[in-house]
Amino acid sequence: MRVRDTDGHISRDWFRTTIWMPALAAAEIQTHVRMHDLRHAHASWLLAGGADLQVVKERLGHKKISTTEKYLHTLPDADETALSALDQMRKRRAA
Repeated sequence: MRVRDTDGHISRDWFRTTIWMPALAAAEIQTHVRMHDLRHAHASWLLAGGADLQVVKERLGHKKISTTEKYLHTLPDADETALSALDQMRKRRAA
C-alpha cells in the first residue's frame, strides 16, 4: 500500500475516488461535475454570503488576491451585499 505524506489535507485523488464519484452516482447525477466546479461554487457562495475576500483567498489557498477577485464576477448584487453587511454592523453597535 502506498502512503502519501500530506500536510493534513485530504488527497484530491482519494476524495475523488472515495467520496466524490460515489456521491455523484448515488445522487444519480448524469452531468459531468468537476471538482473545479464545486470549488468555484464554494468560493462564490462564500462571497455572496458576505465572506471577506481575504478569508476566501486563504481558504482556497490562492497566493494572490487577484486570483480570488475573479470570483467576484458572479456577484451582480455585490454592492447591495456590502451595504447590507454594513447595516448589520450598525445594528450590532446600536444593540
